[in-house]
Amino acid sequence: MTKIISFANQKGGAGKTTLLMLTAAAVHKRTDKKLLVIDSDPQQSVKTIYKKEQEKGLSSYDVFAFNWNQAQPEVNLEKTLTLAKRKYDMIFMDVPGNLKSVELYHSLVQSDIVIIPIVASILDINATIGFLTYLEDMAKEHNKTWEIFGVINKKDKTIEHALLHKLSGKAGMQLFYSAISNLVRYRRLVSTATEIVEPSITDDEFNQYFDEFRKNCFI
Repeated sequence: MTKIISFANQKGGAGKTTLLMLTAAAVHKRTDKKLLVIDSDPQQSVKTIYKKEQEKGLSSYDVFAFNWNQAQPEVNLEKTLTLAKRKYDMIFMDVPGNLKSVELYHSLVQSDIVIIPIVASILDINATIGFLTYLEDMAKEHNKTWEIFGVINKKDKTIEHALLHKLSGKAGMQLFYSAISNLVRYRRLVSTATEIVEPSITDDEFNQYFDEFRKNCFI
């Protein structure tokens, strides 16, 4: 059964698009899963990078930018996903962070799993709490249950990381044991076609994250 996985958080700068692309490249390179990424964010950051790399002849997973400026976009999104499930093993969705946007609402309604990158600052933690409350309200409205996973992103040595335990369990969210540090390579090397690190380096933090992602999110 095809899983639809949204990477989401309402706080800008949490790194949801970067984390999605890093994860998608690893799925594409390391597995036999047929992957589609739906760029559901009006900024279309994934689609922009994808087009540039396709022009260079680089091979990657498939990317589709969903057009929200159409009649009944939520109906067409559901139809798009129904068709995509026949062809793909996994579908990732990059969604916007505005809690009032129809793009976020209808993307989450269609999702099975939500991956939430979490940054350890007071503003980010409060924003994440607000987003989890939003998910709780949606779950009640639609009688829906997601698998929700939090990934500590841009990890540093600040004391705010001690506050992250407060988020575990809210809206059913489980925190990954692994974390992604605030390293330059994640900003410079993000790509739809190439990996961030060789999979054979077992002690690399991204590889540890991806192993955990596989255990929790693969079919």
